[in-house]
Amino acid sequence: MFFDLYFAPFCNHYKTWAKHNAVRLAFLGIFLWAFPAWGGLVPDVSRHKSNVSQPNEGMVLILEGPFIMGSSKEDIEWVVRTFHSASREWYQDETPQQEMYLDSYYIDKVEVTNAQYKKYITTTDKPTPKFWDNPRFNKPNQPVVGVRFEEAVEYCLWIGKRLPSEAEWEKAARGEDSRKFPWGNEPDPTLANVRGLKDQHRYTSSTGSYPSGKSPYGVMDMAGNVWEWTSDWYLPYPNSKYTNDMFGQTLKVVRGGSWNSNMDLARTAIRGKALPKQQQNYIGFRCVIQS
Repeated sequence: MFFDLYFAPFCNHYKTWAKHNAVRLAFLGIFLWAFPAWGGLVPDVSRHKSNVSQPNEGMVLILEGPFIMGSSKEDIEWVVRTFHSASREWYQDETPQQEMYLDSYYIDKVEVTNAQYKKYITTTDKPTPKFWDNPRFNKPNQPVVGVRFEEAVEYCLWIGKRLPSEAEWEKAARGEDSRKFPWGNEPDPTLANVRGLKDQHRYTSSTGSYPSGKSPYGVMDMAGNVWEWTSDWYLPYPNSKYTNDMFGQTLKVVRGGSWNSNMDLARTAIRGKALPKQQQNYIGFRCVIQS
């Protein structure tokens, strides 16, 4: 159940190559760069914008303002009770729940597709990712998978964008009302490509296949289909009392759950993690750009 959330904890440290995103904590009145777990990476993308005619085409605007990030104790009790989870420990890295403030940004409406990635590798002569020739995962409108963290970063940079921080990803998924899923507070496996239905996809679905499961902003596939790379290392949230031997600059946070995840791993607050060099058929990505 948790194999695609708790990945192997060991690898060489991945070198951070860009400055942290200046994201503010509204209730503290300070910049989030003081907390690298939520800061994100913000590369200089201005010189790459020529690779896309309209940088915000196919993207959704997320307006500046506060939102609630993370899970409360009551939320975790609900997860344990609803999904009969064996341990509250699995979800403690989502705490404490607190208000965050983000500047405006655009986020891709759907995950980066094989068709989009094909244009990139054809233009740049980059290698094809793992699973590229697998018929279960290589349709043009399916999300590209088998892409390492660095390769996702390079694609976003090439297109004049970047990977989202955890905070940017979560706000786009849940809006401002701290909902548990993009569509609301009730689990519904018919609204996302997740494990749980007899006719469930045993692989990725075409992006945008579950429009009724969209987020309050209209962003698609924020639950299920593929886990998505974010720019952040797996670190404790600010003011967290929770400790974990996996915290550090070894694992990158992935968000959203996948086609092989149960519903508890498709919540808006769930924090998956993966080694930067991992190539999995359940990990993809989407990009963001400042407004």
